[in-house]
Amino acid sequence: MIITIDGPAGSGKSTVAEALAKKLGFYHFNSGSLYRAITAHFISNNIFDPSTPLFENQILKCNIQIKFLKNIQHVFVNNIDYTKMLRSLQVSELCPIFSVNTHVRNLIDKCQKEFCLKNNVVIDGRDIGSFVLPNAEFKFYLDCEIDERAKRRLNELKANGEIVPFKEIKTKILARDEFDKNKEHAPLVIPKNATIIDSTHLTIEQVVDQMYQIIINKK
Repeated sequence: MIITIDGPAGSGKSTVAEALAKKLGFYHFNSGSLYRAITAHFISNNIFDPSTPLFENQILKCNIQIKFLKNIQHVFVNNIDYTKMLRSLQVSELCPIFSVNTHVRNLIDKCQKEFCLKNNVVIDGRDIGSFVLPNAEFKFYLDCEIDERAKRRLNELKANGEIVPFKEIKTKILARDEFDKNKEHAPLVIPKNATIIDSTHLTIEQVVDQMYQIIINKK
């Protein structure tokens, strides 16, 4: 079974998906981690622009592997585990640039589909239910007000030892929203037949319970 959760940055997709997957006994597949891992890979190799010949040469040699170690998703690119780098500010800033590249998208789409079609998964992202896996059994769109999303991102960065002003975080999230919604390929949209849940004033447990009840009642 495939369950997709789409939504804008900071809406709580990954946190909710992880909790829901645990409750169902499914894998939690974080699609954004693949894009972040590719970005971290290129940053580590001093490549910051996907329009360069060096990038085009390197992307053809990239191999992505997904491994669940103690039920936690790890992303390897060319046998290097980039999991610890995924939430860094630099990766967050450059990820949108790499994520729209056709070679990157094809590589990651193939990886996602191969894994999800063979396993029971809860997978979150920005284009999963709409473009990558439109035939998923259950599709959700998780929304949230901008100030709450910025607050969550602020706390996430603090937990990683990064101190960034709230206003700066909010501005970057709004910019990411505009970027995601206006992409030429696979923009952020509400997937067809998706259940919309606003998480602004809900706890993680409340959101997960809503999704769980929908899934259980329709099985």
